Amino acid sequence: MTKELIQVENLTLTYEEEEAPVFQNLQFTINEGDMLLVLGASGSGKSSLIQCLNGLFPRELDGRMDGIVSIHGKDTRHYQPGEISRHVGVVFQDPETQFCMLTVEDEVAFGFENLRTSPIQMGTKIDEVLNLVGLLEEKETYIAELSGGQKQKLALACVLAMDPEILVLDEPTANLDPIAAQEFIGTLTNLKVKHGLTLIVIEHRLNDWIPLLERVFILQRNGEPLYDGPLREGIEKHASELQKQGIWMPLASQLTLAHKIPYHQFPLTIRELAAEANAEQINLSQADLPNHLGEKLIETNALTWKSAGKTIIQSTDISIIENEFIAIVGANGSGKTSITRLLAGITLPTNGSVTFKGKRLPQWKDRELYQQIGYVFQNPEHQFITDSVFEEIAFSLRLTDKSGKEIAKKCEEILSICQLDHVKNKNPFTLSQGQKRRLSVAAMITSEQSLLLLDEPTFGQDAGSTEKLMSLLQQKHKMGTTILMITHDMDLVDQLATRVIVMNEGAVIADVHPGELWKQSHLSQYHIESPSRMKLAELFEKKEASYVPS
Repeated sequence: MTKELIQVENLTLTYEEEEAPVFQNLQFTINEGDMLLVLGASGSGKSSLIQCLNGLFPRELDGRMDGIVSIHGKDTRHYQPGEISRHVGVVFQDPETQFCMLTVEDEVAFGFENLRTSPIQMGTKIDEVLNLVGLLEEKETYIAELSGGQKQKLALACVLAMDPEILVLDEPTANLDPIAAQEFIGTLTNLKVKHGLTLIVIEHRLNDWIPLLERVFILQRNGEPLYDGPLREGIEKHASELQKQGIWMPLASQLTLAHKIPYHQFPLTIRELAAEANAEQINLSQADLPNHLGEKLIETNALTWKSAGKTIIQSTDISIIENEFIAIVGANGSGKTSITRLLAGITLPTNGSVTFKGKRLPQWKDRELYQQIGYVFQNPEHQFITDSVFEEIAFSLRLTDKSGKEIAKKCEEILSICQLDHVKNKNPFTLSQGQKRRLSVAAMITSEQSLLLLDEPTFGQDAGSTEKLMSLLQQKHKMGTTILMITHDMDLVDQLATRVIVMNEGAVIADVHPGELWKQSHLSQYHIESPSRMKLAELFEKKEASYVPS
């Protein structure tokens, strides 16, 4: 008989000073061994739901929680603080909020110490859990020196060390490169099979998760439940509503609907789509991107950066021309964020130089430089400086000679496009992670910088928000802004980039047009993969080659 682990009954959550609930009337059961995907638009209450499942709400809630969440038949309100963590382990969307130690080893050891693990066993157990997530080589590394993806893996390792029976993950692969994401999901699959782990996963992008998915719980933008059941049936039944609300669907499903492809079984994967369709039904040509290049904008000379005695960026020479749209890709920890921070003047190089518009960066006055170069951080909270969403967007505009009326009009326009108008008076730090990311981008695109650098701008975004953010970047590009975007999304690279820089171990190992990059046979070696367009084209070619006329 299946064992019931979590029971949610008529759950409604409302924050203080908010009129509408974050979510309402939620009702579902989690049984032992379940794999549940929670799917919904950004801001629909997915992360807040996690706080209810692990007992943080209502204990730490500034607001009201109605309804009941039970774990093993016991109301979460009746558990002692910290007691639930033995049953429910959570990897939060922002892993940095979970860390309290300095090094990787000490962070994992902290959990074992709380479990009173003997010092004799602890060393072996730390190695086992770090090896499980691919961080054993970083055992003595300071957490502050890890990449965003490595921090995500460390957060998982710390939770696994507690040996919970239920594992809840909030956007666990959003900061991971394509190969690391597949390996991460493979690790979870093995854990589920070998240890009977129960998984609850919040994700926007589904393609890599499909083999593991058994059930999807879909939240609407207003926080009301839409569907609970098998993924295929849910998408087929509610496709139009998902599109309307900007909720991600697998790419194969999007293409099936967009091209009105007849099917025997509604496709969820590219392979399933290739079996149902043919090349004539889908346009697989690469978009023709206009690129009217100008003068040389930025140039590096033997750029090198070391931290704690470790070379992060090797002697690097890069030349960037005005009006380019450059994607920077590569494995987690390969130096992508570090190189952009050096280009923006945020980090000072150990050796070498960066020249921007003919002047070395140290020769620029800070205010003048930051009016020319905009930077969107991987963690959006690192750039917030005001106490309201509206003022965050207006800040850079107030440094110009624009009138108050012009500033207000521009801000309202950006707020609407970025779906932030309903939270314009809120403090930026109270927003959901998806909303924070949109605000961080919105605050930068209001100005007229020559160069805009973005570190994972689509992280935590639903399909609708991603489309609008990318449309804004395209508009900025057409108006003459040079864009450098770090991303793990090869489909975005394929659609938008005029040039791709591939980083590996702190060095540039490829600098080509996307079309040239996809022809290379060793992409996985650098933790990148072909875009869906190329994968589908390859499947169509194999299908045609194997066809034998009767």
